[in-house]
Amino acid sequence: MSLLIRIAEENDLLPLLRLFSRADEGLNPAVSAPDGAEVATWDEMLRTDNLTTYVALIDGVVIGTALFVMIPNLGYSCRRSGFIEAMVVSSKHRRDGIATQLMSRILGDARASGCHKIQLLTHKRHSTDGAHAFYRSMGFESEAEGFRLYLDSD
Repeated sequence: MSLLIRIAEENDLLPLLRLFSRADEGLNPAVSAPDGAEVATWDEMLRTDNLTTYVALIDGVVIGTALFVMIPNLGYSCRRSGFIEAMVVSSKHRRDGIATQLMSRILGDARASGCHKIQLLTHKRHSTDGAHAFYRSMGFESEAEGFRLYLDSD
């Protein structure tokens, strides 16, 4: 088993959509092709400065991902703030150290870029499935109250 963590490339769209579909967990059918909105969104993501999609691959197959964005900030002596979103590891590979490797890569790249702090949100339901314990093990502290407002009904 050969694990590789790298920045996503244009041809990673379909494997990422398959990962997000959670078909391997029997929750949705496997994605066979991206639709127009997915292609347009992926193109925008690839062209957006300071937004990086990371992928974890085993033997060339995408089995994990995380999105990292850094934003300029006038506070904190003009050092950037970072946000992690959409961290997913295939159910077959959870508890195999994949998320640790993904997070280590993101944290290393963020440090090298002069990022001051990194934040992430995780749903309260993950307090019992190991996700919160994982983030704590990576050095994150639960120190803020998070709020969300969904602007559409989807």
